[in-house]
Amino acid sequence: MRIEKLDTSNAGDWLDFFDNRAFFDHKEWGTCYCTFFYQPKFENYQKLSSSKRDYAIWLIENRIMQGYLAYDDDNAIAWCNANSKNSYPRLKISNPNEDEYVKSIVCFIVEKNYRGKGIASALLRQALDDAKEEKFKIVEAYPNKRAEDEYSNYHGVYAMYRKNGFIDEKVGNRIVARKYL
Repeated sequence: MRIEKLDTSNAGDWLDFFDNRAFFDHKEWGTCYCTFFYQPKFENYQKLSSSKRDYAIWLIENRIMQGYLAYDDDNAIAWCNANSKNSYPRLKISNPNEDEYVKSIVCFIVEKNYRGKGIASALLRQALDDAKEEKFKIVEAYPNKRAEDEYSNYHGVYAMYRKNGFIDEKVGNRIVARKYL
C-alpha cells in the first residue's frame, strides 16, 4: 500500500474511487463526493456546480479540497479528507486566532474489501506527520463515540484516535478529539 496527497495529478484516481468503489455497499451516499464540509457558505456553489461531483472537481482543481488517497497497486482504495480547519465552511469557527493552526480530519472512506486492515490508521498517521511538517499545532477530528456500524464511523473510529494520542476537548459547544503537536 502507498499513500499520496490529493492533487490535480491524481484527481482521476480520486474520481474513479468515488465513482466506482467508495460507496459500492452504501449507494445512498454515492453522490457526496466528500463535499459536505465545503458547503454551504461558499458563495459560488450553486453557480459552479450542477452536481457535487462537479463541485468536487472544482475544489480539487483550485487546491481547496485536500487529503490523502491510499492505493493498492494502481487503484485508490481509501480516502481521508484532511485540511486546514479554516477551509471547511461547515465547521463553525470557534476561535479564529487558534483555528488557523488546526488541521481538521473530517472523513474516511475505505473500500469495503479493505476495511479492518489498518488503512484508516495509516492515513491518519500520514495526516499527523504532514501536519507537523506543515507547522500545524493541533489536529482535530470529529468521531462519533456512539457509532454502532462502519457507516456511522465515516469521521474515523473513536478508538483509532485515542490510540494515536488524541484527547477529548471542548471546542465551542462541542466535544472533539484533538492532538497537540
